[in-house]
Amino acid sequence: MTQLSMAAGAFALLAMPGPTNTLLALAAHRRGVRELAILATTVVAAYLMVVVLLAVFAGAFLHSHPQIAAALKLVSAAWVLYLAFRLWFAPGPISATDVSARHVLMTTLLNPKAIIIGLAMVPTAGISTQIPHLMTIAFVVAAASALWLALGKLVIGGQETLPMLVRRCSSAVLMLFSASLTAGFFT
Repeated sequence: MTQLSMAAGAFALLAMPGPTNTLLALAAHRRGVRELAILATTVVAAYLMVVVLLAVFAGAFLHSHPQIAAALKLVSAAWVLYLAFRLWFAPGPISATDVSARHVLMTTLLNPKAIIIGLAMVPTAGISTQIPHLMTIAFVVAAASALWLALGKLVIGGQETLPMLVRRCSSAVLMLFSASLTAGFFT
């Protein structure tokens, strides 16, 4: 896989709706550039942690132990479902500040997209040969994150709290993502 094809494939995957992107869009509401930059940097760092761990250190192990890889998917699905229920049943109005950098970090670390990139898109090799791939992934993650932050700013705008429809739609996206992960485990 060439750098360009890896970047295109990773961007196509990362631009799709998912748990991290949903949180980024929600978090963009009424936040300044500095706070948004911190969130985007958090996402880049989390993706790089997972990709380095999988592509450099654990990839061969997980390929030979698919039950552990499946368990990681189930943990991811459980976290995403927790976020969906929390968003759906939150009492009272929710503001963007209710989505913290910690939530974004944990969600991204458990995001199956990171697992796919680390196991299927980035070649398994030593860290010294991975630098160009990791730089490409960092750039692509930053671009996808900026896209979702901008989308959140455009859709939600400057309202004081997140509209109920946005909350429910975001929760539904998270529930569907969790269900698809869980369904994949049983097929």
